[in-house]
Amino acid sequence: MPRFRLLVGGVIALEGVLLAWNAWHYDWLRGYDAFANHLYADVVANDHRLPSASESGVWHTPPLWFALAGGLERMTSGLGWGHPQRPAQLLAAAAGLAVCVLAFLLARELWPERRGLQLVALVLTAASPALVRASAMYHPETLAVALAVGGLLVAVRGLRRRATVLTGLGAGALLGLASLTRGWALPVLVAVALVLALEGWRRRTWGPTLALVAVAAVCVGPWLANQQLAHGHPLAFNRKAPSTALLERRPASFYLGPRSLAVFERPVTPRFRNELVPQLYADWWGDWALTWDSPPPPPPWELLPDRVLSARIRQSLVGILPTVLALAGLLALALVAASRRSSAIGVLPLTALAVAIAFAIFAVRFPSTDGDTLKATYLLVGLVPAAVGAGFVVDVLRPPGRMSALVVGAMLVALAAVQAPFLIL
Repeated sequence: MPRFRLLVGGVIALEGVLLAWNAWHYDWLRGYDAFANHLYADVVANDHRLPSASESGVWHTPPLWFALAGGLERMTSGLGWGHPQRPAQLLAAAAGLAVCVLAFLLARELWPERRGLQLVALVLTAASPALVRASAMYHPETLAVALAVGGLLVAVRGLRRRATVLTGLGAGALLGLASLTRGWALPVLVAVALVLALEGWRRRTWGPTLALVAVAAVCVGPWLANQQLAHGHPLAFNRKAPSTALLERRPASFYLGPRSLAVFERPVTPRFRNELVPQLYADWWGDWALTWDSPPPPPPWELLPDRVLSARIRQSLVGILPTVLALAGLLALALVAASRRSSAIGVLPLTALAVAIAFAIFAVRFPSTDGDTLKATYLLVGLVPAAVGAGFVVDVLRPPGRMSALVVGAMLVALAAVQAPFLIL
């Protein structure tokens, strides 16, 4: 056990150094919506109000991260931290590290004796290029994910033992704050509330569900009400939805992905733009939008350096096995939860499914010509359930014995090493 603790501590420490290094050296303006995020944070910190649609292009995003970012910028001004946005980037890095720790704790909560499962879940989360990239940006995504996974962990602990009002209060507060950071946490809130409600129906106790809903409503309710009053919809977005029927807003190529195999030939923009599966896959495992380490600004697409293109092709191949394991893991967790009637396990695949459905509806509701509404980071809140599921599959398939454990460990090290260009800036 001491060796295992040292191993886990070493992985977490290395991840912390990695994310801090990346956040310190990453050009904040290359992150998603960077300048619009800066304008939002500036209005919140200095004027103590929400920005209008004319003041920031991300007015539709909930305000918690912007309030923290703006406050950090004011507190650290004059301390020699470089550009004012760096403290908020370090906040994103700290949140990314918290996501990794929570992945380990969630796996340990469900399977306390299966150390191999816990380690696989931790490493797959820590070595996810989408998480590492988001953790360096001037962006709220990782904070929302950390808060949402924290709420999920509290709910799982309550469901595994016996849910109480305190469980509902803790999970509701974290999930409410996550939803006040990014709208992508709302599906997690709905999934957890549904599972708690079903468990309450079975046990004839409604306290945990009511507590969760009440606290979450206090946290995120005023924001949703403001959006309804100011912009005509509680989930208003900065793009106008077309007036056509929902299923007519995307062409057949969006669903079928006729250029999917190009993800192993040239997985960069503008190839397979607005094709759901290949663009999402390339953006998660590689760097489809060229925001990571390609020369800024990106050169003309046909003149990309060979090293940039070859690294992304290699990443597409590397991502096959973890993707298969993650999908198989979510399915396995759903089957295990059904056979054992375990709400604590079942909430994980239900959360991932809720996030996937919300993402699909969003992508169809707001079609774009630039592929902007298909960012892989929108699905980051489903990373931890997928990583835990992948760890479960690996642990079940791994033969008992020290040699097989060493083989799995070597494969995890190799996975991280091969991905180094997309993990280390």
